Amino acid sequence: MLSRIHVHHILKQPNLVLCTTDTIQEAAAGLYRLKDEAVPVVDADGKAAGWISADTLMSSMMNGLGPDTHVEAVMEKPDVMLREHDVPAGWRWLPPVLPVADEAGGLAGVIHADDWLKEADRLAAAERKELLRVLCPQGGMLCLLSGSGEILASAGTEAAELQEIPGGGELLSYLHGKAEAVPTTVEKEGRTYHLLAEPAGGSFLLQVRSDEAPADEAWKDKAEQMEMVIELSSDGIIMVDRSGIITMVNNEYAQFIGMKEEDMVGRHVADIIENTRMHIVAETGKPEIADIQKINGDYMVANRLPLYKDGELDGAVGKVLFKNLGGFKALKRRIEKLERELDSYKGEWRETNRASYQFHQLLGKSAAWNRTKEMARQAAATDSSVLLQGESGTGKELFAHAIHLAGPRAPGPFVKVNCAAIPGDLIESELFGYVEGSFTGAKRGGKKGKFEAADGGTIFLDEIGELPLHLQVKLLRVLQEREVEPVGATASRSVDIRVIAATNRDLESMIEDEQFRLDLYYRLNVFSILIPPLRERTDDLEELVPHFLARASERTGTSVAGVDEDVWRLLRTYSWPGNTRELENVLERSVTIARGSSSLKPEHLPPSIRGDTMEKPAALQQVLQEAEQRAVEQAIRYADGNKSLAASLLGISRTSLYEKLKRYEKV
Repeated sequence: MLSRIHVHHILKQPNLVLCTTDTIQEAAAGLYRLKDEAVPVVDADGKAAGWISADTLMSSMMNGLGPDTHVEAVMEKPDVMLREHDVPAGWRWLPPVLPVADEAGGLAGVIHADDWLKEADRLAAAERKELLRVLCPQGGMLCLLSGSGEILASAGTEAAELQEIPGGGELLSYLHGKAEAVPTTVEKEGRTYHLLAEPAGGSFLLQVRSDEAPADEAWKDKAEQMEMVIELSSDGIIMVDRSGIITMVNNEYAQFIGMKEEDMVGRHVADIIENTRMHIVAETGKPEIADIQKINGDYMVANRLPLYKDGELDGAVGKVLFKNLGGFKALKRRIEKLERELDSYKGEWRETNRASYQFHQLLGKSAAWNRTKEMARQAAATDSSVLLQGESGTGKELFAHAIHLAGPRAPGPFVKVNCAAIPGDLIESELFGYVEGSFTGAKRGGKKGKFEAADGGTIFLDEIGELPLHLQVKLLRVLQEREVEPVGATASRSVDIRVIAATNRDLESMIEDEQFRLDLYYRLNVFSILIPPLRERTDDLEELVPHFLARASERTGTSVAGVDEDVWRLLRTYSWPGNTRELENVLERSVTIARGSSSLKPEHLPPSIRGDTMEKPAALQQVLQEAEQRAVEQAIRYADGNKSLAASLLGISRTSLYEKLKRYEKV
């Protein structure tokens, strides 16, 4: 059974992919957060490398390996990497997750041992049901029962419970040791039923047949109806006997082959159908489900099932599922579309409630960037509050994600709040929640705030400098007492949270201007991390530009292979006031403009980066002062230092001239 399950039947996309350079601490946090037993591992080039399990991580840590140990040192590797069209039946066992490589060696997905066994059970159940359907007597019922009397498969008369099957109650009594034998006949509601119960490998095969079998004419009607159903079926159907001789074929299958029905019946199936396996199924009794077969230069998908009569193998029946792979591919595309939609909904949910970025995704190799990442890793190992400072667009939120995922709270929620984006009259109820009836329009039953939603995890307060002063007091209480008081409540509620705050404002200046509380600043500033602007780490452009180019090309459907040297020069000398966010936007705009070009050229960049913009004019007062200073200096030089003559030339008094000379420090 397992030998018929191909990898692509049970292939799934992993929830988490680790890199060989990730640490075992990051791996443990990811596994714990996702509740997975194991996850795949790829190397630095994205090639499938192996897998790592929770048991392996636990053993590694118990053996004294440090949390900074790379995953590569402890991961498990297969002797031969599975491919998408392989059959994993050759494995004596399957780990909880097994990576599958595509043709280029990249990670195509993973297979799980549970899915492998479930697919085997599904195929077995389908075979049992089809077998019982073929063997079931007319007007009767055939059941495959477990040793405890549970119905594993049935055909014929439908019944919800074994007690409802004629003789089923008696059989249960026998199975439970309350009766010495199964009765051969049962009277029920004036009808006589004949029972036959035979052991079948730890199970029982129960046959129930009524004395009221259909009359000969009724049998003829049934046969004619069945023949009509087969002919009208849109699926191609063919039957062969034990020797592989065709005994029946419907018109749909005959047209598919390009022959007449009468010319096919009575001939060996291998002489008629290219690459057929019908005679093999009829000989071995092993069904073949959803098998791909090449016919007339195209591929079709078919089921082949053995036929039994009186318990003996009597032939096989085949059914065309898809006349060509186009139909199969269309169904596959439909399923993939639904999976993408589901992933989209999952992504939206995770975006709201989960962190997404890890430290290895924070691209950059400059010394300043590496120092910042190392400091953030140290902060992640603690449960202290973190204050991320830096200009807009430097990646403060990405660091917040990474700190959460690398820390002990990774399994918990990651709730994001942009303090500048919530209206002032709503921010208190959004952060702290409210109780029913606390204000007009309050939701019945009240509502939990962001702090309660983050219980057990991390809350990220972006733009903390925009928080109103009266809410800074309530936030200080949360940090000190780990309690929140919803709007309208008379009592506080305990919360277990970690706070990561971020701002692009100078909080110390705000404290001097009494716009930010000093005590709150000290509470937030336990672990302060200053994220450097892009202009101070231009070496990182070598990694950032290709990354954003690839993302922009995928997003816009335009392929841009590289960047001209003149463009590199402009990118390195530009000051990047918008930092990494501006870089990504600039490259996406440039890729769109460069459609059809093999590489980015200076003309594809915005004028501000090319230096084509006009110089910003100075203030009028500054221009007047500079003109006045030049006039005074020129008059003094012309009068050869004679101040009375210079004042006369300028048309001002000597007193005014002395004031201006003092102002310009010329006395």
